[in-house]
Amino acid sequence: MIRSSILASAILSLAVLGAGCDNAADDQAKANAAQAQANDKIAQARADADAKARAAQADADQKIADAQGSFMKMREDYRHSMTNNLADLDKKIADLDAKEQKSIGKVKSDLDAALAAIHTRRDHFTADFNNLEVASATTWDNAKASLDKEWSDLKSMVDKAA
Repeated sequence: MIRSSILASAILSLAVLGAGCDNAADDQAKANAAQAQANDKIAQARADADAKARAAQADADQKIADAQGSFMKMREDYRHSMTNNLADLDKKIADLDAKEQKSIGKVKSDLDAALAAIHTRRDHFTADFNNLEVASATTWDNAKASLDKEWSDLKSMVDKAA
């Protein structure tokens, strides 16, 4: 009887141990599967984030390119307009130069003084106008405002002398 109890206990212990090993192996397999699933989700999340970052960068690059193109067009339109205005003003200055050559006395001396100032201011304006080519978007507003003031002053001088 003791022998049969010991034998029954041993068999029961082996059965419990075997069942315990199966549970631990099952638990480990479940943990491994859960880890693999989590790794897949992490990889997918990283791929999605990378794709969104690339799309956002491409969108930002496009907006920057559009803004730069718009700025360059605006700058070129302004330069074109100012070049036409300057050509018209140069004609007026040439007319004043011709008038000065034909004048005598006080009219000639007044035109000489006015034309010297006009030519000096015209040269200064031209130098600043040529610097617009290197004006960046951040310096554009100040450069344009300064040039507009110079233009107004120069045009006023020519109109006054004429």
